[in-house]
Amino acid sequence: MLTIQTGGLYYKTVNRQIRESLARGEKEIILKDVLGQRYIAGGISGNARFTIYGTPGQDLGVFLNGPTVTVHGNAQDGTGNTMNAGRILVHGKTGEIPGHSMRGGSIIIRDDVEYRAGIHMKEYMDKSPLLVIGGTAKDYCGEYMAGGSIVVLNRENRKESPVGRFLGTGIHGGTIYVRGPVEVWQLGIGAVLAEMDGEDREYLVRVLEEFCREFQMDPAVFPLKDFIKVTKKSRRPFGKLYTPAMNLKTEKPRHFNLTPPCEAACPSGIPTPVFLNLIKEGKVREAQEFMDEYTPFRMSVCGSVCPALCMQSCSRKVLDGPVEIQKLARDYYPDFNPEPPKEKRSEKVSIIGAGPAGLSAAWQLARRGFDVHVYDKMKNPGGKVQNAIPRERLAVEALERDFSRIRSLPVTFHMDSMIDVEMFSKLQSESDVLLVAAGAGKTRRINYPGGDRIESGLDFLMSINGGDASSLAGQSVAIIGAGNVGMDIACEAWRLGAAEVTALDIQKPLAFGRELELAEKLGTKVLWPRKIDHLDETNIYFSDGSMLHADRVYFSIGEVPEVSFLPESIFRDERGYVVTAEDSFQTTDKGVFVCGDIRKPGLITDAVGEGRLAAMEMAAMLDKGDFVFPRKIPVEKKRIQLVCFGGEENDADRCMSCGTCILCDTCIDHCPQGALSRNGTLFTVDPERCTMCYTCVSVCPRGAMQPDYIAGVTESEVPVRTGAQKVAEVE
Repeated sequence: MLTIQTGGLYYKTVNRQIRESLARGEKEIILKDVLGQRYIAGGISGNARFTIYGTPGQDLGVFLNGPTVTVHGNAQDGTGNTMNAGRILVHGKTGEIPGHSMRGGSIIIRDDVEYRAGIHMKEYMDKSPLLVIGGTAKDYCGEYMAGGSIVVLNRENRKESPVGRFLGTGIHGGTIYVRGPVEVWQLGIGAVLAEMDGEDREYLVRVLEEFCREFQMDPAVFPLKDFIKVTKKSRRPFGKLYTPAMNLKTEKPRHFNLTPPCEAACPSGIPTPVFLNLIKEGKVREAQEFMDEYTPFRMSVCGSVCPALCMQSCSRKVLDGPVEIQKLARDYYPDFNPEPPKEKRSEKVSIIGAGPAGLSAAWQLARRGFDVHVYDKMKNPGGKVQNAIPRERLAVEALERDFSRIRSLPVTFHMDSMIDVEMFSKLQSESDVLLVAAGAGKTRRINYPGGDRIESGLDFLMSINGGDASSLAGQSVAIIGAGNVGMDIACEAWRLGAAEVTALDIQKPLAFGRELELAEKLGTKVLWPRKIDHLDETNIYFSDGSMLHADRVYFSIGEVPEVSFLPESIFRDERGYVVTAEDSFQTTDKGVFVCGDIRKPGLITDAVGEGRLAAMEMAAMLDKGDFVFPRKIPVEKKRIQLVCFGGEENDADRCMSCGTCILCDTCIDHCPQGALSRNGTLFTVDPERCTMCYTCVSVCPRGAMQPDYIAGVTESEVPVRTGAQKVAEVE
């Protein structure tokens, strides 16, 4: 046995030492500290054994003809390239094209592989190659496969498909076995799903035994029933391409807008790139009016208390930081009220609840001319936005700017109105449609022994905003529940003079962002996991025997809706939330709709978004039309060409307009066949010239040129853009 220390050695030096050692009769060679050296064991015949510690470079085992190569680590691209016989075992993952053109032997990889695994695999005489992928494989697995077997084991048992798109493109021999779901749209040209037979099962049993023996696993974790078989459709999948006047209309690239990451993450569904594109074109008022289509809470929610999920998902984040979307929402706040409806409609819409969900719906319906009446038990509109969010996080001025614009519309408010069963029945009878957006204002409690002294955290916050807060000077405060609302309670407790504040949770706390940072900066302790056993008048006792002194204790584990005023005809689930159909806000009572926290718990921006969509569904019903729940089709981040961006100074210019075309014509300029043209916003592809090279797809900076594989997307389902770029699809 020979050991070679390869650290710092040039790949040619390493390979020369290997060949000299084999010539002297060595049969077992250990390579240590391997880092990127190429062509290890390349072209070697016989029965030698190589054990590698580290990360070998490209083309490990290229032209291998008999030896066994074991890698304790990852391997780079081209593992087993054109190998003829032997075995390669990788105790890790590999890069692209493992098993490229191999015609014999086996490659067994414990973890994931990248693109084009097993491309051009083939059988030769009595040789049949085997590529086993323990984890997952990306696009083009088994491309142009002519023989042998690829087995994808998905050993972590992920629910999503363990293979990418174009699976088996051009396959005209061999078989691909996949453990896990494979949809038809993932198959490449020439590949089909097939039934497993007894021979397939016997073969998989042998493969699984070999894999599990090498990596010390139990074959029982890979049930044969979980495998799907993919094989060839015919021996000449591309035969039709060699006929004259070929027609590729169904497979040419397509031009349309997909959902940008910021919009996909925004519960209110705001298409930020369209808003910013209008600003960049100097159409500021149009941009502001465009935002009115989505939310009336531009200053208070978008610009202040929203956790900015859009910024967290911004593609620009990996380049030089996200676009400051919250700041832009404030900077371009309108200095005008919305246009009143052009005509008044007779239909009356009653809305129970003047929180963010109810006001969002009222905003949309009033702008469309409906007779909107809003009822709430509080004296002022706003719900939790008005009554429960600390003023340090949401200034009264910001909230009032939004309320002022809402009040400018013809909405009739009935505040200080308690809704009971009788009142609900009255509203239902006199309204054409009724929306319940009463939120969830009943504090969820756990019945701990001695827990009668635990107060409602929501009531605590509301008392502060109502000007009725009592001092906590010198007291120790404990908060059960360490989410963002719990952090708000902590901050307010400090402001009222608390000497010590501790937030407790049974699981990893859900608090994040500014709320958590501010609470911890003030000195809040966050303890988890803590399981409470009981309380007495001064202490909290935990199941592990420890205790915590607490003069005041508050619940902050969420709220549940108060639905006692609803008739039994409106179904609720076991937790008390009102049940609706999927992608709908209509209850089991046809004329009654619900949205916001009474339907399911969420963020404030969730409530705003649901209010808008519920209004759209109600308007569609009153118009006797169809309501189509908007579909989000996120653009893949790999389609965004980051190299095209950088150096922009104005924050609006930093938006990369992901998935949204700005008519830059990069795709047209780079089409090698001149097949793509544009007339205004209409893009067309010449089917006679287009060779489906997808160059246009590759060069589009924003991912607005799409390959035709996008699953299940019809022209009617493409997200509509109303603003700077309302782009037509190719014919």
